Amino acid sequence: DAATERLTSAGIGADSAVVAGDPETALGKLVEEAGYDLLVMGAYGHSRIRGLVIGSTTTGMLMASRLPVLLVR
Repeated sequence: DAATERLTSAGIGADSAVVAGDPETALGKLVEEAGYDLLVMGAYGHSRIRGLVIGSTTTGMLMASRLPVLLVR
């Protein structure tokens, strides 16, 4: 909410939402239905072994997304 308010007060249109479910599926559906132009995500570093075993939500979103993704680390 704070980021949305800050962007809005600077004259930049922004929306925020909390969506339940598997991130790749739920966020992909939200982005497609809402017609967003850009997806902004936080990217947190994990060990390479963890990434190989569990996978990465960030990687999944990058592969599934049909629009530009801005990663903030």
